[in-house]
Amino acid sequence: MGSTGSGRFTDYTGSQPTSKEKSSSGGGGGSGGVDRCEQAFSCMLEEVSLCDYLVNQGNPPAIKTALTIILNGRLFAVAPNGEQVGALPTRFNYLAACLEEGYRYVGVVTASSTTPMPNVSADFTVQ
Repeated sequence: MGSTGSGRFTDYTGSQPTSKEKSSSGGGGGSGGVDRCEQAFSCMLEEVSLCDYLVNQGNPPAIKTALTIILNGRLFAVAPNGEQVGALPTRFNYLAACLEEGYRYVGVVTASSTTPMPNVSADFTVQ
């Protein structure tokens, strides 16, 4: 299963968002001037079945499990025990620059299932 992105070079690790991309939320309708680093977001994590958490624990994390985001070649959601739970979709790669600027993100698992395949959804906010 592949990733989806925004179609911008910032979908790839190492690319820095332009000032226009950084200040735009990506949506229309008067959303300019918003710092995306400051915005909360929700997403379904990718590659859950390949990550340490599922491999070591046998199941994805339970709902309400705390998460943080790290950059380890790619952006990953990490459980309190330090195991990677899943990768963030590439449309969130702008967060790599935010992390480098000192932003930290915390989240919580909002949905977790093993069928039809392991999946985890989470909400994140700036700490």
